[in-house]
Amino acid sequence: MTKKKDDNQRTIKKELDKFQRENEQLKRQIEKLKKEKEAIKKEYEDYKLRHPETVGVKNKKPYFIKAKTKASSSKRPGARKGHKPHFRKPPENIDQIEYLFLDICPICGGTSLSENVQEERTRCIEDIPVVKPVVIQYRVERRYCRDCKKIVEMPIENALPKAKFGLRTMLIVMYLKIGLRLPAESIVQMLQSIFNMTISRSGVHHILQQLGKEFGPFYDNMVKDMRNASARHMDETTWRINGENVYLWAFITKYEAVYKIARSRSHKVPLEVLGKNHSGVDIHDRFSAYKTLAKKTGNPQQDCWSHIIVNAEELSRFRPDDGKYILEVLKDIFKRAKSFEHKGNDEDIESLFDEMVCRLDIPYESLKCHKFVVNLLKEK
Repeated sequence: MTKKKDDNQRTIKKELDKFQRENEQLKRQIEKLKKEKEAIKKEYEDYKLRHPETVGVKNKKPYFIKAKTKASSSKRPGARKGHKPHFRKPPENIDQIEYLFLDICPICGGTSLSENVQEERTRCIEDIPVVKPVVIQYRVERRYCRDCKKIVEMPIENALPKAKFGLRTMLIVMYLKIGLRLPAESIVQMLQSIFNMTISRSGVHHILQQLGKEFGPFYDNMVKDMRNASARHMDETTWRINGENVYLWAFITKYEAVYKIARSRSHKVPLEVLGKNHSGVDIHDRFSAYKTLAKKTGNPQQDCWSHIIVNAEELSRFRPDDGKYILEVLKDIFKRAKSFEHKGNDEDIESLFDEMVCRLDIPYESLKCHKFVVNLLKEK
């Protein structure tokens, strides 16, 4: 009996030890899962900060559509009571007058109308006439010039040499492509549907090439003015050509805007456009290519405050403890810098920068905030 009891105790002890080991193992697994959950939760919170629902990709379309809500108090359209209403001004010139005579009632179709007209009203509308292509055949006289010793003729002012379309059509195509950023296929469809003009995609590209060649000297003059400007903004972004990724570079002053499409994103592109001896200040977003450009040219540089503020706003969302302070300081410095209205002297600039260093050069818990401040203060 005692032996059987001892065996039972040993069996129970083994089972208990087994359960304890399994329990410890489960505790470790639970602890591991808790840590993984916390990591995923933190990652998700960072993602939400980087992708707010109401903002979307790069502050464009939101990730969700808000539910339709009805205003608590209905408001009638138009100006408030006592305020002057605003209407579209009637046209000053009337190009065409049309009379609408009434012989049949438009409601019942009856002809029992009064013999006299009780009243007459006017209504003005603005419309676009139906447009169709005009085919012009020039019959060009050619005569021999005894002074020039050759056959001469009058130039056709409404068309470029060897062009199949008139200048008006070519300029419309250029505006649709560059001004409205329409693809060639859409331009083809638009010309066909609105103007009943047939043109191919290759025809659109050929028109742009012809105009580009004609505007060449004007472009060169703009580049020259860009090089001699007292200051210029520079930026670059991705661009697509036939499914291939390239880069669109923009150089902008108060009066000019020069664009260049290139396969490279290196400093060689702005160096090619501006040259080594251009004057004035280069304003940019601190991209490394512009820093290399500065080493090559020796031109003074100015960081774009808009980019700096946006970067600080991002820090304030991800690292609120340090980021909000950095954003507050930068906004204050920027506000005071703007108050000079481009009339500040070197002493004013030095004083503002020293204050910015004094306020920002402090310890930060966030390594990202620390690196941002260190890199920013290097940009003097």
